[in-house]
Amino acid sequence: MSNKQLANFLAHSVELESEALERYLEMADTMEIHHNTEVAQFFGRMASEARRHLTEVTEFAQGITLPTLRAWEFSWPEAEPPETLSYEAQHYRMSLRQAMELALQNERAAELFYRNAAENSTDEETVRVATLFADEEHEHGAQLETLIAEQPVTGAHLLVEDDDPHMPE
Repeated sequence: MSNKQLANFLAHSVELESEALERYLEMADTMEIHHNTEVAQFFGRMASEARRHLTEVTEFAQGITLPTLRAWEFSWPEAEPPETLSYEAQHYRMSLRQAMELALQNERAAELFYRNAAENSTDEETVRVATLFADEEHEHGAQLETLIAEQPVTGAHLLVEDDDPHMPE
């Protein structure tokens, strides 16, 4: 099954999920260092979910020769893959709700990426796989919405820098 559109789509999907996994692991470590354990554990669970998605994408790609794309050859809607946490949106004192809302934005961005891939493809198999991936992202987003609704509303005051840096004497 030598299909250029599908191979290109799957190469993008592998990169998308790899970057999501890497960023979630990085954020889990960062939050752990800052003793924000609840958020660290949440990002750890999101990393596990990204790892599961990466495994699924890799399984879909079995037997297909994926193109080796350089960083600038990927076609993303923004500077980074859609499911990659923005460094600017993160804060070491973020609440669990804020972390979940950030993750929800990423799930919705990934869903939109996959839906656009399905809508813009002329290949039936690419449409099928992209729709499947979009539906999975949608379901994960719906699960996050349910979890967010259970969290107390938190404000931006958590993100204010009110602790002085520890300077060596």
